[in-house]
Amino acid sequence: MINKIKKFFNKGSRNDIGLTDLAKISGSMGLDTSDIEISADYAEIIYFTCLKHLSETMGKMPWEKRQITEKKGREKILDNKLDFLLNIRPNPYVTASQFWATTELNKLHYGNAYIYIETDKKTGYPKALWQLPAKEMEVWIDNAGILDSNIGLWYIWTDVRTSKRYSFAKEEILHFKSQFTFDGLVGIPIKEILKTQINTNKHAEGFLNKFYKSGMFGSKVAVFYPGVVEKAKEMEVVKNLESFSSKTTSGKFIPIPLGWQAQMLDMKLVDAQFFENNKISALQLAGAFGIKPNVINDYSKSSYSNSESQQLDFYVNTLQPLFKSYEQEMTSKLLRYDEQINGMRLCINEKVLFKMDSKTQSEVLTSYLTNFAMSVNEVREELDLPYIDEGDKLLGNGNAITLEKAGEQYNISVKEVKK
Repeated sequence: MINKIKKFFNKGSRNDIGLTDLAKISGSMGLDTSDIEISADYAEIIYFTCLKHLSETMGKMPWEKRQITEKKGREKILDNKLDFLLNIRPNPYVTASQFWATTELNKLHYGNAYIYIETDKKTGYPKALWQLPAKEMEVWIDNAGILDSNIGLWYIWTDVRTSKRYSFAKEEILHFKSQFTFDGLVGIPIKEILKTQINTNKHAEGFLNKFYKSGMFGSKVAVFYPGVVEKAKEMEVVKNLESFSSKTTSGKFIPIPLGWQAQMLDMKLVDAQFFENNKISALQLAGAFGIKPNVINDYSKSSYSNSESQQLDFYVNTLQPLFKSYEQEMTSKLLRYDEQINGMRLCINEKVLFKMDSKTQSEVLTSYLTNFAMSVNEVREELDLPYIDEGDKLLGNGNAITLEKAGEQYNISVKEVKK
């Protein structure tokens, strides 16, 4: 099976395919103004921005293996093999950043992302992670109850190039699905739910494109002429008149035959509230992804404190549910059952989202260091500095005491005072 997947990624003909050839195979990647409906959804700028922002956010997040114990709480566990697999090179063809960004992009656009776990036959340890085409995957479930509940769900990959089918047990596949799902088994892509909204925005961009191409001549022209003209002649007249307002000319002069009259049917963008409606549509679409206005460059009501609160709200209400779903799926599929029972977890280190300026970072770390919260080595780790000898001791104010000992300094006997 793994050889089939590797062959899918490593085809010799791919080295000779360029962007021009790719466009011929898959069609235009941008907005096709001749037929807006068939244009790719990610050609719409707000939809593209939401996909880009969320996928890049997922691509920069580092993974850690942690253990939750009664005495030490959450402790970071060093596992070089797993760290290399998740944070450096999931497979020989892509880096970790590209891998997780692509995974999130597939999940957002198609509603589901599927990753095959290649394991070492001798040790059973995860060896590589391979992304499977989301459009070619199916989820089969034994709804009749014929099989045992533990093996009642499996994944089917239909390779459209060979028409062959491959089945995978649920333990072999990392399945990341959108949060919008009615059965919890298969995610529903946002683009299908908001298809009308996305098409409306694409039509708006297509209109602006034609508006600028025509030299900002966006109004319609009614042409009055005497007598009757054949349909073919009418189309020829329209084509000739349009050529004068196209990008090939300045569009200042449009000649018409003697006896004809032209009248403009004017509809101004301001009167139609085009930009106001376009802004509302953009905010609604971004809101469906949990994206805040400052990400789509809407700073109309923005200030420093407002932007900071938007970033915090984005982390709490958008990224935390996203990270939680990834962590639960990764922990249940990549760690052994005995590791999970002993408190082992795969977690995303969300600290990379809260980078501080040098002054604030110094103040925060100094406060932690001098109040028994962090050791010297822990602070040095935050600063990307190596550990030092005897740097694991906690430091702090000598006057600080535990709650149980509060007031003991006043309970001194007379004999002790005389001494």
